Amino acid sequence: MAKLAAAARSFLLVGIVCCGPVGPSAHPLESSPGAEALAGATPSGQPIAVVPAKNQKNFDLPRLTLLTPQEGDRDQYVTGPSEPFAGDLLIAPVSDLSAKWTELQVRISSEQETLVACQSDWDSCPAAARRFMAIIELARQREGRARLGEINRAVNLSIKPVSDWELYGVDDFWSAPLATFSIGAGDCEDYAIAKYVAFRESGIAPDDLRLVILHDLKRNTNHAVLAVRQDQEWLILDNRTLIIVNAEEARHYHPLMVFDHRGARAFGTVALLR
Repeated sequence: MAKLAAAARSFLLVGIVCCGPVGPSAHPLESSPGAEALAGATPSGQPIAVVPAKNQKNFDLPRLTLLTPQEGDRDQYVTGPSEPFAGDLLIAPVSDLSAKWTELQVRISSEQETLVACQSDWDSCPAAARRFMAIIELARQREGRARLGEINRAVNLSIKPVSDWELYGVDDFWSAPLATFSIGAGDCEDYAIAKYVAFRESGIAPDDLRLVILHDLKRNTNHAVLAVRQDQEWLILDNRTLIIVNAEEARHYHPLMVFDHRGARAFGTVALLR
């Protein structure tokens, strides 16, 4: 176990995730069932920009949930089918990636203040917050895989794939959802983070969500996706495609690390990449 943990530590300290663009299975935004919401309209067809918050009795403002590990959860890490890819998990050492996850919480908290302000002054609400809230509201009207598909498609088509180096001048930066929506661009972990928060706010239980860092064996690069548990099945939401697949069917993806409300954990299978 000590040898395995050491292997995970040496790999994860790199802390850089490389991503690819949305794949050829993506479709134009205009064809999306959520296009109306992304264009600035509520599901009822009323333009968001001209509907004062005080009149939106049926529009429940989403609360951005902090991604803070819960007390007492840190030592309750499960293995096997309870996790995507059915891999054994290790308690991850403090690394660049787990530090990014912790620092991200601060920026998400700041964005929550923006959404609270939107509730009292809708006319002054930033466009990025309106778009993100519209996606969540539309998803709340769906159930099961329809909800997963709604958020996966909406987020994929709202963000242009651009590297962190081009955007921020650094190799790896994890952006909070509203910041990503403000610039309309990001890389794979930015898509996954936006989906993670959107699903939390749409009503998916925290235990059924995992942001997964993995190794793409086909492209020989690291990548980030969101895993969602639906009816005891882990499904993968990927910015490279609009198709949702079972984690066990994504054989070209080798899991390295997961992030959720408990914090960061490493997959024991990371040693196989050494």
